[in-house]
Amino acid sequence: MHMQLGCPHCAQRAMPAVVKALTSPWQARECRRCGCRIGVPWWGHGLAMLPILAILILLPLVPIRDGLWLLIGMTIAFVAHFMLRLVAVPIVSREPDGQRRF
Repeated sequence: MHMQLGCPHCAQRAMPAVVKALTSPWQARECRRCGCRIGVPWWGHGLAMLPILAILILLPLVPIRDGLWLLIGMTIAFVAHFMLRLVAVPIVSREPDGQRRF
């Protein structure tokens, strides 16, 4: 798998990887090449949240004295979260009816 950074309108690199990883589903950003509004889908955001939710569900099973393991688990969950956002979540059009602006 590779990072999906291409614009659905112009097929050029739409944004840097860090910007994509930090984009939420309710945000719309402009493609840096063609200027069309793009974003990430809701289902992708939910998929990327699964590692963090898994750690939060397992949290009550970790004894308080094992705080280091909890910190390691949360770190792994956040890294997995951002990697899923980069690799598995596509960039989608936020233009009305998926039309180009120009």
